[in-house]
Amino acid sequence: MDNPEKHEQKKQDVVDMFNDIAPTYDKINHRLSFSIDVLWRRKLRKMVRPYHPQHMLDMSAGTGDLSIELSKLHPQKLVAADPSEKMLEIAEVKLSKAGIMAELVKCYAEETPFASASFDLITCAFGIRNFASLDKGLREQYRILKHGGHMAILEFGMPEGFVWRRLYHFYFNHILPLRGRRLSHHTSAYNYLNQTVQQFPYGKEMEKILTGCGFEIVKTKKLSGGIAYLYVVGKK
Repeated sequence: MDNPEKHEQKKQDVVDMFNDIAPTYDKINHRLSFSIDVLWRRKLRKMVRPYHPQHMLDMSAGTGDLSIELSKLHPQKLVAADPSEKMLEIAEVKLSKAGIMAELVKCYAEETPFASASFDLITCAFGIRNFASLDKGLREQYRILKHGGHMAILEFGMPEGFVWRRLYHFYFNHILPLRGRRLSHHTSAYNYLNQTVQQFPYGKEMEKILTGCGFEIVKTKKLSGGIAYLYVVGKK
């Protein structure tokens, strides 16, 4: 059963953490992922392009990397939403420098200010595991998605294969937290990343959660051997 007090505390803790690491987030993120995250976002954009979305919401937009990628689809409206004001401040600068018109909104995924059926595309890159309530956050995205619209979710998974999985676990348990701590000067942020990635559902388990929130599975694609998963779901 959902615990409202626990969820409120998680929401605040996560926002505080991302506000703290915002100034170094982009540099560290690209270094720790060897910039493969750039290719994953590009793949998301290519997968949703055939739907010709015009009203887009990039939920948990962070510093705006996916919003910039989505702008290449030339939408009529692009909204970047995130609960961290410091991350949005960086996104605003990046979008402005790129000459991209986007509305920036500070809000939680579980409680958005948008009317029902506002968007024909909602995206979320590496953000759903930070939802204080996964069920509530996904149901809110379903509410604000238009009928016939799509949601594209990019999130970490676990690679297949014994050797590859062992190497991945070693990197996440030992190298990533240490490098993240040294580069960000934040004692716990990259331990949090390690824990959430290893505990978060993926693949068929994630599909079951998505269908339980009303979505139809359109396509699920493993990226880089299962390090990440790209879920495209729809609303009838």
